[in-house]
Amino acid sequence: MASPMTVVTSLLFLAVCAHHIIPTDSVLLPSTCCMLFISKRIPENRVVSYQLTNGSMCLNAGVIFTTKKGHEFCGDPRQEWVQRYMKNLDAKKKKASSRARPVGVRVPIQRLLSNRTTL
Repeated sequence: MASPMTVVTSLLFLAVCAHHIIPTDSVLLPSTCCMLFISKRIPENRVVSYQLTNGSMCLNAGVIFTTKKGHEFCGDPRQEWVQRYMKNLDAKKKKASSRARPVGVRVPIQRLLSNRTTL
């Protein structure tokens, strides 16, 4: 039977080896990629946002659309309807941001009257 010191040393050695063999932060996996593209259009009024997939990390470059109900589907960025949806969503976003007012509290400025006497 192995002594407790041998067991502890062996476990420590295995932990050090595992740390060097198994990468921790060096591997970046894409969060979402499009493997298949939807074959038919979803009504444009149901789509609320989109995000582009990373073409260098994913096999297929694609556009992930999100609907009002939170469903996601992939569109082929080469298709005309996908480009139109993206353009219209960008225009809506720009319009909404231009209408946004700065948030702040307006404090009325009170003018101080000097002590004047009139004769």
